[in-house]
Amino acid sequence: MKNQNQVEVIIEQRFYCCEKGDYWTENSFPYDFWQRYLTVFSRVNIVARVQHVATPQKNWHRVDGENVSFSPLPFYVGLAGFVRTFPALINALFKQRDKATNVVFRIPGVLSLLYQLVAMKRGQKYAAEVVGDPADTFSSNASRSFLRPLIRSAFIKMLRKQCQNACSIAYVTETSLQKRYPPAKEAFHTHYSSIQLQKNDYKQRENYNITAKDEVKTLKILCIGNLAQPYKGCDFMLATLAEMRKKEYQFQLNWVGGGGLLDEMKTLAKSLGIDQQVNFIGNLSEREQISAQLDNADVFVLCSRQEGLPRVVIEAMARSLVCIATNVGGVPELLASEQIIERDNIEQLMQKLTGLYKMDEAQLLAISQTNYSKALAYENSVLAERRKQMYQALLDN
Repeated sequence: MKNQNQVEVIIEQRFYCCEKGDYWTENSFPYDFWQRYLTVFSRVNIVARVQHVATPQKNWHRVDGENVSFSPLPFYVGLAGFVRTFPALINALFKQRDKATNVVFRIPGVLSLLYQLVAMKRGQKYAAEVVGDPADTFSSNASRSFLRPLIRSAFIKMLRKQCQNACSIAYVTETSLQKRYPPAKEAFHTHYSSIQLQKNDYKQRENYNITAKDEVKTLKILCIGNLAQPYKGCDFMLATLAEMRKKEYQFQLNWVGGGGLLDEMKTLAKSLGIDQQVNFIGNLSEREQISAQLDNADVFVLCSRQEGLPRVVIEAMARSLVCIATNVGGVPELLASEQIIERDNIEQLMQKLTGLYKMDEAQLLAISQTNYSKALAYENSVLAERRKQMYQALLDN
């Protein structure tokens, strides 16, 4: 029997289930995240890929709990894994058929399309939260698949159609994604980030000086990004630093985030002769740990080849940190043009980074204050009302 006030959320994120039946995540989408849906709905059921493990790792976060449940899908990674798992995936989705009245797709992603084809009635209304752009995800430097051009074209067409057919829709950007993937004229539409910033996540810097050792400035650089896929641009960052080292600039990079490419990036740093200036920290599970890294840095760099609206940049801005970012997704909505570079442009990134050595405290503080002020627009209480309106529009349909 359907629960008329329950919502089913279809998401591409991969989760874990331990032998006790509890669901876990490495970092993204813990239990607190799902509370936003409970402001309108009485219960939220997550439909996502789940890998079964014996026990959770100590730094993982619990996902399920009171009024938050799971309908697990078979676990796979990549195109080959998708093909192998496809029959079991369809079977699992078929079991969900006609169970949900209220459905939210977090898109882009193939699971939402399969869910719509297999588990939903023809013409059933749904809401969508658009969190990325396949045009960037499957750009030449962001994906290594030889099928990239075909996949890119298919995902762009799919996302446009899903946006056009949603009765209620939200974008993580204010204007960027809307231009490429417009909503239907009659649909409710708004914009909000997935970020959850509370008042204690904000900090204004009273001074801003790049640390000097033996009268030589050492730039403390911070990057945060999962290394499961090449689109986070770690190789681009390391190549830039290697060029800076040749010109005898002093720097220290902390990279927060783990993944399958971690060992490859460590090897690359060593081959470039900068392994002593690069510290791969791995995943940090607590917000306080992330804040400490941000507060200790001189500059945050987003070197991604694709993003929606990068939450890590907003988090860095909220700590009054100078930021440099690639021109992807909604970055132009966050930063001044002077802080934006083109993807994989080593010369531009090096120019922006080396320019910081020449700035005095007043110049750095001016950028810092601008970033802080912009980040205030993403405080959770500001975004919560927009989210509630979007979910209510789905419920009312």
